[in-house]
Amino acid sequence: MQTPSEYQGGEGLKADEGGWAKVVPPTEKRSFLSRDPFVSPMDLPEELAALQRFHGHLGIYVTLGLRMGAIGKRTFGGYKGLRASVSTVPKPPMMCVVDGIQFGSACTMGKGNIAIEPSTEPAVTFEKEGRRLTIRLKPGLRERIDGEMSHETEIERSVHYFRVPEDEVFDLSEG
Repeated sequence: MQTPSEYQGGEGLKADEGGWAKVVPPTEKRSFLSRDPFVSPMDLPEELAALQRFHGHLGIYVTLGLRMGAIGKRTFGGYKGLRASVSTVPKPPMMCVVDGIQFGSACTMGKGNIAIEPSTEPAVTFEKEGRRLTIRLKPGLRERIDGEMSHETEIERSVHYFRVPEDEVFDLSEG
């Protein structure tokens, strides 16, 4: 069996019952409840490890929210004066996108520069100084995500959606 320091890549990352990542080499079948070596948060990309600590676990929607928030912050050159309006189903797992957007954009409930609107599709509209940017999932992606979500693969799928190119996941529109 490989140790965490010997194993590279995301294909064999699985979530344990507490939501932490652990190494499951691709050639071995293991239950997510087994007591194999764990990947520390340092073995995940640092942004995902920090997001996992903030949110309490790692999942696809919080990861996508992180990326949406980062796009907004990058597009508008920081969070000062930035406002976000998040569209989501008002319950988990999709609502986890809100935590990711807060984490990635620095628009927070505490500062009052983020709002939530009920919707069947996750999206966010950022506004700053008269400019507007809306970020939505590509058509059909939500259905695909909902079909592939499971506790056993949440780490693996989160790493996948963290690494996939933006233009394969999101549609952006200004105005």
